Amino acid sequence: MNREADAMHALRRSILFAAASICPLFGQDPTPDTALQFDVAIIKPTADRTLPGLIVHLPGESGYRGANMALMNYFTVALQVRTDQISGPDWLISEYFDMEGKAGRSCTADELHLMLQHLLEERFQIKMHRETKQIAGYNLVVDSGGPKLADHDPEDRLMLPIQPGPGGSRQGKNVSMQYLAFYLSQELGQTVVDQTGLKGHYDFNAKWGYDGPMMVVREPPTPGSPGADDLPVAPPVDATVFESLRKQLGLRLDKAKVPTQKIVIDHIEKLTGN
Repeated sequence: MNREADAMHALRRSILFAAASICPLFGQDPTPDTALQFDVAIIKPTADRTLPGLIVHLPGESGYRGANMALMNYFTVALQVRTDQISGPDWLISEYFDMEGKAGRSCTADELHLMLQHLLEERFQIKMHRETKQIAGYNLVVDSGGPKLADHDPEDRLMLPIQPGPGGSRQGKNVSMQYLAFYLSQELGQTVVDQTGLKGHYDFNAKWGYDGPMMVVREPPTPGSPGADDLPVAPPVDATVFESLRKQLGLRLDKAKVPTQKIVIDHIEKLTGN
Protein backbone atom coordinates (compact mmCIF):
# COMPACT_ATOMS: atom_id res chain seq x y z
CA MET A 1 0.00 0.00 0.00
CA ASN A 2 1.49 3.37 -0.94
CA ARG A 3 1.89 6.33 1.40
CA GLU A 4 -1.02 8.31 -0.06
CA ALA A 5 -3.43 5.40 0.33
CA ASP A 6 -2.19 4.81 3.87
CA ALA A 7 -2.68 8.46 4.73
CA MET A 8 -6.24 8.51 3.39
CA HIS A 9 -7.06 5.33 5.30
CA ALA A 10 -5.59 6.82 8.45
CA LEU A 11 -7.68 9.94 7.94
CA ARG A 12 -10.90 7.94 7.59
CA ARG A 13 -10.08 6.01 10.77
CA SER A 14 -9.45 9.29 12.60
CA ILE A 15 -12.82 10.69 11.52
CA LEU A 16 -14.79 7.63 12.60
CA PHE A 17 -13.01 6.67 15.79
CA ALA A 18 -11.37 9.80 17.19
CA ALA A 19 -14.35 12.12 16.97
CA ALA A 20 -14.93 11.93 20.71
CA SER A 21 -12.86 15.06 21.40
CA ILE A 22 -14.69 18.34 21.72
CA CYS A 23 -12.44 21.39 21.51
CA PRO A 24 -9.67 21.53 18.88
CA LEU A 25 -6.51 23.24 20.02
CA PHE A 26 -5.37 24.93 16.81
CA GLY A 27 -3.48 27.51 18.87
CA GLN A 28 -1.98 24.97 21.25
CA ASP A 29 1.74 25.23 21.94
CA PRO A 30 3.54 22.17 20.52
CA THR A 31 5.42 21.81 23.83
CA PRO A 32 2.61 21.00 26.29
CA ASP A 33 2.48 21.82 29.98
CA THR A 34 4.35 18.92 31.55
CA ALA A 35 2.15 19.18 34.65
CA LEU A 36 -0.68 17.71 32.57
CA GLN A 37 0.26 14.03 32.46
CA PHE A 38 -1.54 10.74 32.76
CA ASP A 39 -1.03 9.11 36.16
CA VAL A 40 -0.58 5.75 34.42
CA ALA A 41 0.20 5.35 30.73
CA ILE A 42 1.11 2.45 28.47
CA ILE A 43 1.82 2.56 24.77
CA LYS A 44 3.08 -0.48 22.86
CA PRO A 45 3.11 -1.91 19.31
CA THR A 46 -0.16 -3.54 18.31
CA ALA A 47 0.04 -7.31 18.68
CA ASP A 48 -3.22 -8.18 16.89
CA ARG A 49 -3.82 -6.19 13.70
CA THR A 50 -7.17 -7.96 13.11
CA LEU A 51 -8.86 -6.02 15.94
CA PRO A 52 -10.96 -2.94 15.12
CA GLY A 53 -9.05 0.33 15.28
CA LEU A 54 -10.31 2.91 17.76
CA ILE A 55 -9.42 5.74 20.09
CA VAL A 56 -11.98 6.40 22.83
CA HIS A 57 -12.34 8.22 26.13
CA LEU A 58 -12.26 6.19 29.32
CA PRO A 59 -15.40 6.30 31.53
CA GLY A 60 -15.80 9.58 33.34
CA GLU A 61 -13.58 11.40 30.82
CA SER A 62 -10.60 10.10 32.83
CA GLY A 63 -8.25 9.23 29.97
CA TYR A 64 -7.84 7.61 26.56
CA ARG A 65 -7.71 4.05 25.29
CA GLY A 66 -6.48 3.27 21.78
CA ALA A 67 -6.19 -0.01 19.90
CA ASN A 68 -4.71 -0.90 16.52
CA MET A 69 -4.15 2.67 15.41
CA ALA A 70 -1.30 4.19 13.45
CA LEU A 71 0.86 6.64 15.36
CA MET A 72 -0.42 9.31 12.95
CA ASN A 73 -3.94 8.82 14.33
CA TYR A 74 -2.79 9.54 17.87
CA PHE A 75 -1.15 12.74 16.60
CA THR A 76 -4.36 13.92 14.93
CA VAL A 77 -6.26 13.47 18.20
CA ALA A 78 -3.60 15.04 20.43
CA LEU A 79 -2.94 18.01 18.13
CA GLN A 80 -6.43 18.24 16.57
CA VAL A 81 -5.21 18.58 13.00
CA ARG A 82 -5.66 16.60 9.79
CA THR A 83 -3.10 14.04 8.68
CA ASP A 84 -2.06 16.25 5.76
CA GLN A 85 -1.05 18.94 8.28
CA ILE A 86 1.59 16.70 9.85
CA SER A 87 5.01 16.27 8.24
CA GLY A 88 7.11 13.39 9.51
CA PRO A 89 8.64 10.01 8.64
CA ASP A 90 6.68 7.41 6.67
CA TRP A 91 6.43 5.04 9.61
CA LEU A 92 3.94 7.38 11.31
CA ILE A 93 1.29 5.76 9.10
CA SER A 94 2.73 2.26 8.86
CA GLU A 95 3.42 1.36 12.50
CA TYR A 96 0.42 0.68 14.75
CA PHE A 97 0.10 0.98 18.51
CA ASP A 98 -2.18 0.25 21.47
CA MET A 99 -2.30 2.70 24.34
CA GLU A 100 -4.07 3.48 27.58
CA GLY A 101 -3.64 6.63 29.59
CA LYS A 102 -5.41 7.11 32.94
CA ALA A 103 -5.59 10.53 34.56
CA GLY A 104 -7.17 9.41 37.83
CA ARG A 105 -9.81 12.13 37.62
CA SER A 106 -12.40 13.61 35.28
CA CYS A 107 -10.74 15.87 32.69
CA THR A 108 -11.75 18.41 30.10
CA ALA A 109 -11.15 17.66 26.43
CA ASP A 110 -8.35 20.25 26.40
CA GLU A 111 -6.59 18.50 29.27
CA LEU A 112 -6.87 15.07 27.65
CA HIS A 113 -5.43 16.41 24.39
CA LEU A 114 -2.45 17.86 26.23
CA MET A 115 -1.90 14.68 28.24
CA LEU A 116 -1.90 12.58 25.10
CA GLN A 117 0.41 15.03 23.35
CA HIS A 118 2.85 14.93 26.25
CA LEU A 119 2.77 11.13 26.35
CA LEU A 120 3.66 10.92 22.66
CA GLU A 121 6.35 13.55 23.00
CA GLU A 122 7.93 11.77 25.96
CA ARG A 123 7.81 8.17 24.70
CA PHE A 124 8.94 8.94 21.15
CA GLN A 125 11.39 11.72 22.07
CA ILE A 126 9.62 14.14 19.73
CA LYS A 127 10.76 17.62 18.83
CA MET A 128 8.48 19.59 16.52
CA HIS A 129 7.55 23.07 15.43
CA ARG A 130 4.58 24.78 13.76
CA GLU A 131 4.39 26.74 10.56
CA THR A 132 1.32 28.85 9.77
CA LYS A 133 0.23 29.83 6.26
CA GLN A 134 -2.82 31.55 4.80
CA ILE A 135 -4.43 29.16 2.34
CA ALA A 136 -7.82 28.60 0.73
CA GLY A 137 -10.39 27.22 3.16
CA TYR A 138 -13.69 28.14 4.77
CA ASN A 139 -15.11 30.26 7.56
CA LEU A 140 -18.01 28.65 9.44
CA VAL A 141 -20.55 31.42 10.07
CA VAL A 142 -24.18 31.81 11.14
CA ASP A 143 -26.55 32.04 8.17
CA SER A 144 -28.95 34.98 7.74
CA GLY A 145 -31.88 33.13 9.35
CA GLY A 146 -29.98 32.40 12.55
CA PRO A 147 -28.73 29.10 14.03
CA LYS A 148 -30.99 26.05 14.28
CA LEU A 149 -29.28 24.37 17.22
CA ALA A 150 -30.55 23.13 20.56
CA ASP A 151 -28.61 24.05 23.69
CA HIS A 152 -26.97 20.99 25.25
CA ASP A 153 -27.77 20.10 28.85
CA PRO A 154 -24.75 21.45 30.79
CA GLU A 155 -25.13 18.63 33.33
CA ASP A 156 -24.39 16.07 30.61
CA ARG A 157 -20.62 15.99 30.06
CA LEU A 158 -20.48 12.90 27.81
CA MET A 159 -17.99 13.64 25.01
CA LEU A 160 -19.39 11.86 21.95
CA PRO A 161 -20.27 14.92 19.90
CA ILE A 162 -20.93 13.71 16.33
CA GLN A 163 -22.03 10.17 15.61
CA PRO A 164 -22.52 8.92 12.01
CA GLY A 165 -25.71 7.05 11.20
CA PRO A 166 -27.41 5.42 8.22
CA GLY A 167 -27.99 7.37 5.04
CA GLY A 168 -25.40 10.05 5.79
CA SER A 169 -27.08 11.16 9.04
CA ARG A 170 -25.13 12.87 11.82
CA GLN A 171 -26.30 13.15 15.39
CA GLY A 172 -24.55 15.91 17.29
CA LYS A 173 -24.40 15.86 21.08
CA ASN A 174 -22.47 18.36 23.20
CA VAL A 175 -20.91 19.96 20.11
CA SER A 176 -18.97 23.20 20.26
CA MET A 177 -18.73 25.21 17.06
CA GLN A 178 -14.95 24.99 17.27
CA TYR A 179 -15.26 21.21 17.21
CA LEU A 180 -17.79 21.29 14.35
CA ALA A 181 -15.33 23.39 12.32
CA PHE A 182 -12.61 20.80 12.99
CA TYR A 183 -14.96 17.93 12.07
CA LEU A 184 -15.91 19.65 8.80
CA SER A 185 -12.26 20.28 7.98
CA GLN A 186 -11.65 16.52 8.31
CA GLU A 187 -14.55 15.73 5.98
CA LEU A 188 -13.76 18.41 3.38
CA GLY A 189 -9.98 18.07 3.51
CA GLN A 190 -9.63 21.85 3.88
CA THR A 191 -9.27 24.03 6.94
CA VAL A 192 -12.54 25.32 8.40
CA VAL A 193 -12.34 28.11 11.00
CA ASP A 194 -15.13 28.84 13.47
CA GLN A 195 -16.39 32.40 12.99
CA THR A 196 -19.92 31.82 14.30
CA GLY A 197 -19.45 33.65 17.57
CA LEU A 198 -21.47 30.87 19.25
CA LYS A 199 -19.76 29.90 22.51
CA GLY A 200 -22.06 27.17 23.84
CA HIS A 201 -22.36 23.43 23.27
CA TYR A 202 -25.25 22.21 21.14
CA ASP A 203 -27.29 19.20 19.99
CA PHE A 204 -28.50 18.65 16.43
CA ASN A 205 -29.52 16.12 13.80
CA ALA A 206 -28.34 16.61 10.24
CA LYS A 207 -27.70 14.66 7.08
CA TRP A 208 -25.22 15.10 4.25
CA GLY A 209 -22.84 13.22 1.97
CA TYR A 210 -23.01 9.47 1.54
CA ASP A 211 -26.60 8.21 1.20
CA GLY A 212 -26.12 4.46 1.38
CA PRO A 213 -25.75 1.63 3.90
CA MET A 214 -23.46 2.05 6.89
CA MET A 215 -19.95 0.75 6.21
CA VAL A 216 -17.31 -0.43 8.65
CA VAL A 217 -13.81 0.86 7.92
CA ARG A 218 -11.46 -2.10 7.56
CA GLU A 219 -7.89 -2.46 6.41
CA PRO A 220 -8.00 -2.32 2.59
CA PRO A 221 -7.15 -5.61 0.84
CA THR A 222 -4.07 -5.93 -1.32
CA PRO A 223 -4.90 -4.84 -4.90
CA GLY A 224 -5.70 -7.88 -6.99
CA SER A 225 -6.53 -10.10 -4.01
CA PRO A 226 -9.83 -12.03 -4.02
CA GLY A 227 -12.74 -9.73 -3.36
CA ALA A 228 -10.65 -6.56 -3.57
CA ASP A 229 -12.79 -5.15 -6.39
CA ASP A 230 -16.11 -6.00 -4.69
CA LEU A 231 -15.83 -3.87 -1.55
CA PRO A 232 -17.90 -0.66 -1.49
CA VAL A 233 -15.99 2.60 -1.35
CA ALA A 234 -17.60 5.61 0.32
CA PRO A 235 -17.61 8.62 -2.03
CA PRO A 236 -16.18 11.94 -0.83
CA VAL A 237 -18.42 14.49 0.87
CA ASP A 238 -19.86 16.70 -1.88
CA ALA A 239 -21.85 19.91 -2.11
CA THR A 240 -24.65 18.45 0.03
CA VAL A 241 -22.77 19.52 3.16
CA PHE A 242 -23.09 23.21 2.20
CA GLU A 243 -26.83 22.99 1.59
CA SER A 244 -27.40 20.82 4.66
CA LEU A 245 -25.60 23.21 7.00
CA ARG A 246 -27.77 26.12 5.82
CA LYS A 247 -31.13 24.35 5.77
CA GLN A 248 -30.74 22.09 8.78
CA LEU A 249 -28.38 23.92 11.13
CA GLY A 250 -28.65 27.56 10.09
CA LEU A 251 -24.90 27.71 9.45
CA ARG A 252 -22.90 28.52 6.35
CA LEU A 253 -19.44 27.85 4.92
CA ASP A 254 -17.87 30.88 3.24
CA LYS A 255 -14.75 30.54 1.13
CA ALA A 256 -11.87 32.49 2.59
CA LYS A 257 -8.14 32.62 3.09
CA VAL A 258 -7.68 31.03 6.51
CA PRO A 259 -4.68 30.36 8.75
CA THR A 260 -3.61 26.73 8.49
CA GLN A 261 -0.94 25.14 10.64
CA LYS A 262 1.63 22.62 9.54
CA ILE A 263 3.15 20.45 12.25
CA VAL A 264 6.75 19.64 11.31
CA ILE A 265 8.33 16.79 13.26
CA ASP A 266 12.03 17.62 13.45
CA HIS A 267 13.03 14.59 15.53
CA ILE A 268 11.32 11.36 16.54
CA GLU A 269 12.64 8.01 17.77
CA LYS A 270 11.20 4.50 17.58
CA LEU A 271 9.50 3.23 20.71
CA THR A 272 11.88 1.45 23.08
CA GLY A 273 9.57 0.53 25.99
CA ASN A 274 6.29 1.23 27.78
